[in-house]
Order: sequence, then C-alpha cells, then structure tokens
Amino acid sequence: MRISIAFTHTFDSPEKITREECQSIANTFWSGSAEGYFVKVSHVGGNCDIEAYYLGEARHAFYSLDESGHLQVRAPMVYLNQIFASFENATIKELEVRFTSINNAHCNANPSHEHLDDMLSVSHLSYCDWTPEEGATIPTSDEPLLEGDVEEAFFSLNKGTVGPFIDMPAPVNPFTITPTPSQAEEPASGASADAASESSPASSRGLVIAVGAGAALLLLAAAVGITWARRRTS
Repeated sequence: MRISIAFTHTFDSPEKITREECQSIANTFWSGSAEGYFVKVSHVGGNCDIEAYYLGEARHAFYSLDESGHLQVRAPMVYLNQIFASFENATIKELEVRFTSINNAHCNANPSHEHLDDMLSVSHLSYCDWTPEEGATIPTSDEPLLEGDVEEAFFSLNKGTVGPFIDMPAPVNPFTITPTPSQAEEPASGASADAASESSPASSRGLVIAVGAGAALLLLAAAVGITWARRRTS
C-alpha cells in the first residue's frame, strides 16, 4: 500500500518548490521508521513527490477485515487535515480513495463521484472522489470511506489478512511530538531527495499540495489536492 504526496507550485506563481523545501517537507511530515514502512522522496522540475509504502501488517492502518469478509477502507484524514491546517492559506482540492478486490462496494461521507464494482480480470475495482468545487466536503475524520465484501484475489494476489484497523506506524506526527533541533535537521528515515539543496530570497509563495494514497499491494488510492501559501525566509 502506498501513500503518494505530490507537491507542485500553482500556475500563477513563477517560483517552484526547491529541493531544500522538498526534503524539509518530507522531514517534517513524513519522517520516522517502522517495520514494513519506507519512504522515497524525489524532486523533479520543481515538483516534490513523496511516496510512503506500507507492507505486511502495517497495511492495517488503511483497511480492516472481519471474519465475515466485510472490508473497510480509510485514509489518514485527521493527519492530512493537520498538515493542511499548518499552512497560512490552504484549500483541499480533491480526495480520492480507490480499492480493488472488493465487491458490493459503497462510499461513505457523501462523495461528489463514485464508481463502484467495475469488473477487472479476477476482481472488482471501486473508487470514491470528493471535490469541493463540485459541492463535496472533504472528510476530516478517520472513519471508513469505502466498504464492501472482500474477494478471493485479496488473499491470493494481494496477500491481505484478516484484522482490525491499527494506528499508523509511521510517520512520526510533528503535531504530537516536539522535535529537538538535532532531530529537525535530520533527513526523514528512509527518505532521500534526488539532488542537493537550493536556496532563494524571502518571498510569499503559492503552492499546490497533492496528497494521495495509492495502493501498491492492495490498490488503495487516495488523492488530496491542497492549495496553500506560506512565507519562506532564506
């Protein structure tokens, strides 16, 4: 299972996210380490992409499955909304949750779009989409966003397991832990930027944050677009 976060600048701002800022975002919001968890960070063309992977039992941070075969899917919306609220001006543009190996699915929290029970080769695909511009309200809790009946492919292909939701093993939440100066300067555990730092003069910037959860093993996907502005000093 993968959480994908893509940060890009807005079209009306000539400034792009620097490599230094990209790594700083990863260090601040997607740091930490845990079994079955690792992070990749890349900076290409002024865009900052963070991918956090959850393997094995760590995936239960995103899905629960009971003995009757009822499966629930969620995204870490409390934490993502904390990230969103930490910037001066921010607007969440979109959230999408996507899952395969689930049938008889339904979406919760009144999405603006839902596409349910599409037949794939050996299982079904469903997704729910929340777009505020189309009247939807972005969820703010960690309640399940998609539910349905698990299919055999969930076990045979995706190696899914029965079990309840668990607390997200990583990242370390900066809103609940105050880092020491030395911790704040360390790179995110498991994270790496693909180039050296850059610097630029103080400015007021407009950036777009796209936050997503895309499935690698279970094909869960969520995407949140956040428009934000903040002030950076050199």
